[in-house]
Amino acid sequence: MKKLLYILFFILPINPGPVLFGQTSEYVLKAVFLEKFSRFITWPATPEFADTSKPFIITVIGSNVFENGIEKVYAKQKIKNKTVQVKKINSLDDIGNTNMLFISYSETHRLNEILKFVEGRPIVTIGDTKGFGDDGVMINFVIEDQHIRFEINETVVRKSKLQFSYMLLNQSKIIKTP
Repeated sequence: MKKLLYILFFILPINPGPVLFGQTSEYVLKAVFLEKFSRFITWPATPEFADTSKPFIITVIGSNVFENGIEKVYAKQKIKNKTVQVKKINSLDDIGNTNMLFISYSETHRLNEILKFVEGRPIVTIGDTKGFGDDGVMINFVIEDQHIRFEINETVVRKSKLQFSYMLLNQSKIIKTP
């Protein structure tokens, strides 16, 4: 069963286009993972989220570790049947109605402030910095044996307005914090 879940999660086509064939970088792969994660996350059923004419918003706060790779991946790719808008910000006030917030390593010094700002809002927080999962980021990428893996802070997810599928949880390292 676990093998089937692995196949469903990682092998299902995403159609990122020629980006992956020409220059597969760590951050292009991480950008692709964002869409994969969205397949197993349910956001609250609000009229605004249900409106497919409004974009699915991915926001990167701090240093843009993706460079322009994330824009290339989502130039034509949709998430939740919505076009994808990528925003790069430095101010908390610019988070707005984001659906996924990637917190760059450059924001380590104000991670608690960012997490407090988005607390209670239906925003998936994502990082790729050692310790971010333990500190309250919902999904944190880690490199193990030269492979991209991820950990999920189950405690934070359970307190949020989001529902993570057991299939996503089964593919991750689970972190529980007090």
